[in-house]
Amino acid sequence: MAEQSAFDKQQIQESSHSDSSGLLEHLNLPPVVIRFVKKNKKNLQIGIIVVAVVVISLTLYSSYRSNRIQKASAALAVAMQAAVPERHKVLVAVATDYSGTPSAHWAKAELAHELMKDGKFKEAAEQYGAVRKKINASNPLFALLTFGLAQANEAAGAFDAATLEYKAMQKIEGYEGEGFNGLARIYEAQGNMKQALAVYEEYLSTFTGQNQNDPAKIAVDEKIARLKAIQ
Repeated sequence: MAEQSAFDKQQIQESSHSDSSGLLEHLNLPPVVIRFVKKNKKNLQIGIIVVAVVVISLTLYSSYRSNRIQKASAALAVAMQAAVPERHKVLVAVATDYSGTPSAHWAKAELAHELMKDGKFKEAAEQYGAVRKKINASNPLFALLTFGLAQANEAAGAFDAATLEYKAMQKIEGYEGEGFNGLARIYEAQGNMKQALAVYEEYLSTFTGQNQNDPAKIAVDEKIARLKAIQ
């Protein structure tokens, strides 16, 4: 078979160029756009390829991360059900092997709880704080970590740090009571009964309407009566 001549190749190229030009004109694009596309055809093709690669990469990463999160959740479930001797080891494995996932954060929070049980309050506070820095305030774990951090600091005698956390808890829905009670408790421990009474009275003012018979309100009433009796 005879080799294709250079003339034939040129004819094919011209035909291809003519087809692409006709397509652009058929789309009724403005002349300036058509000229731009013709002039930058190669760069535009490269750009399309780059975008395609990015989209595919993001899709693959999303799939990988989703699969990793599912595996981490399963591993955490196993860890939470493990017997006490093995529980610590399995929690550490989850925190290490699935670092950066929600399950790893929960595992680290559980490890901080273990430190609290062992009386290692300073280490527990450091652990709670380290995990909290990695999540945002909308995360359900954020409030629990703040509560743990407040308790750990209080138990360690770091009252200034605990005070800040308990004040922050007063603004977290569902944890207001722990915030007020914790702050008042610290003031009592410091012998500042006047400030403790003020905190309890502020907490009492949050109970309105149907909350009048709330057990928490009754407990606050009793604390206020006790403090008033010793002043």
